[in-house]
Amino acid sequence: MKLPFIRSSVIALAIALPCVAADDIPPPDKTAGVDLQSPEVIAKGMEILNTTCGGYCHGTGGGGLKAPRLRNRDDLSPDSLHATISFGRKRGGKVMPPWKGTLSEQEIWTVIAAIVALRTAEPIAGGGAQSSNH
Repeated sequence: MKLPFIRSSVIALAIALPCVAADDIPPPDKTAGVDLQSPEVIAKGMEILNTTCGGYCHGTGGGGLKAPRLRNRDDLSPDSLHATISFGRKRGGKVMPPWKGTLSEQEIWTVIAAIVALRTAEPIAGGGAQSSNH
């Protein structure tokens, strides 16, 4: 059971949150009412991320598995994340499915809050999949 890891990840994200640059974080009126800097939203986003994207693709806590890691990725803007999560992406032989229709608009932005918070997360020992402009 990975519950202690998830709890420690959420605590670490809440502590690191003030370090996240807010210059590219859109306000709630641009994110379906979701405050991307709220610790509660980030915790819920990590829960969604770990249950929908983590086990098979992006790894628990965004550490990477069969898909690129999401931790320590300041190249992933909220807008590009929204487009990729909503509409999916095909690159080479790799496919990320679209989540629009499966996740609500608020849930998509909640996941984005967690991914943005992962920009300053501690790296996971042993790495995971390498980043590759996902």
